[in-house]
Amino acid sequence: MKVDKQAISDAGFRRQIEAAKERQVTEPAASSAYYKKGQIHIHLASGWHFSFPPDRFREFEKATERDLKKIGLVGKYTLSCEPLDVDISIGGILIELVGEKFINSELARRNGSVKSEKKKTASRENGKLGGRPRK
Repeated sequence: MKVDKQAISDAGFRRQIEAAKERQVTEPAASSAYYKKGQIHIHLASGWHFSFPPDRFREFEKATERDLKKIGLVGKYTLSCEPLDVDISIGGILIELVGEKFINSELARRNGSVKSEKKKTASRENGKLGGRPRK
């Protein structure tokens, strides 16, 4: 997944944060984030924890140890490194680390296994047509 970096003013950033506070949350919330022993560690409010090497993200390619030690959170949903002017959503990090293709196929598989009255009715109607053709 390629992420384009966009410049935004401080006022625009504050407006986005205020707007985000009013929206229904759809991203995982983080309780803490820090850099230690060559890894960025993120603790989620759900109790899960994950870590990754900073070089997995091009935004941290030129980062020094001193820069990385200043990693923290902006609110609950954004990893921030102020010396590098880097802000990445926690959800975006997870998608990048796990893989967008895997997430999409897993969601499709799970949604396809959902049972509903509408699916049962459609299956019955299709069955009346003789089912699947023989090979």
